[in-house]
Amino acid sequence: MLWKLSFQVIPLVALAAAAVFGLKPLRLPRRAWWIVVAALALAFSKFAVFALVGGDAFTPDLPAPVIWLLGWLYGAAMIFTVFAGIAWAADLVPLALRRPVSVAFRRRRAAVLAAAAVAISFYGVFEGVRTPPVRRIEVAWSELPAAFDGYRIVHLSDLHCSSAARRPRFEAIAARVNALEPDLVAITGDFVDGRPADRFGDLAPIGGLRARDGVVGCTGNHELYWNWDQWRGRLEGLGIAFPEETGAKEIRRGEDVIAVGGILDRSFCWFAEDWNAANAFAGVPEGAFRVLLCHRPFTAETAAEAADVRLQLSGHTHGGAMPFLGWLVAKFNEGRLRGLHEFAPGRWLHVSPGTGQWAGFPLRILNPAEITEITLRRR
Repeated sequence: MLWKLSFQVIPLVALAAAAVFGLKPLRLPRRAWWIVVAALALAFSKFAVFALVGGDAFTPDLPAPVIWLLGWLYGAAMIFTVFAGIAWAADLVPLALRRPVSVAFRRRRAAVLAAAAVAISFYGVFEGVRTPPVRRIEVAWSELPAAFDGYRIVHLSDLHCSSAARRPRFEAIAARVNALEPDLVAITGDFVDGRPADRFGDLAPIGGLRARDGVVGCTGNHELYWNWDQWRGRLEGLGIAFPEETGAKEIRRGEDVIAVGGILDRSFCWFAEDWNAANAFAGVPEGAFRVLLCHRPFTAETAAEAADVRLQLSGHTHGGAMPFLGWLVAKFNEGRLRGLHEFAPGRWLHVSPGTGQWAGFPLRILNPAEITEITLRRR
């Protein structure tokens, strides 16, 4: 597929940019220049190493620390390239004023930028692999049934169980969620990166999630990549209900009702009409307070307002991963990266920045993962 090939091409482009904008202005001796280029080439070769040694460019069969190490080096090389490009552009100003920056200064600056890139990338990997903290938020509606005032939903998303995120991580996440004693746990897609035979044992601890009204989920695009037909039964066996498959889940407190619906990720849908929020609530009692699970944070495309959705839970964006990537991620996700968004009066979308991290890019910079506890309030 073209997008997979891009992950092999982009590092080559970045290496060329690093050589032109980062190294050429330093006027290094030939031998030193080749040594630095070779080091950068090694750092940029992460996906090629994954494919050649690990068997897959995105979910390699390698120990997790090796994946983290290569991710750290790759991230450092990318960040250094960005820094070098900015420094090169900045040098154009004194050059235009006929006061060019000295080579000695450029070398000292390059050393500082390289050290900063290494440190920032290390911090990014640490943020990507640590157990996520809990973030608590409240949302209020005048339409919320009185019996559900104070109802607590724990929102998880993008767990991305893989060779880089194994059983201990999910044991820790389950323990942290259970300590909250939620009413409902909602997981909005991208559970796994791998086949059931390889990853089910690692993901199994989420079967220990406990909530008064159970655990619900929806598919993400990565479920399509890893044989959803095989994973569906395994995940249902762990106690996760998928309203997109079974119909909306009705949660009752006396006469009051919350309906929790879900829709398949768009990657599963051939036609736009298949990806419509109204379909998630077929047969739901009129006036029920509606909560929608949808992997991607799209409300316009899914016609969530017309479907009377009061709260939509989504993920997919990973919070944009880091500042200089966020604008691009937002561009393809209706401008949303993380947190609460009021997409229409009295209608809210919560975008999880992710509870896990994709093995192909394990960095998070100024963008921590989280376990989100959402408390529903009656205004």
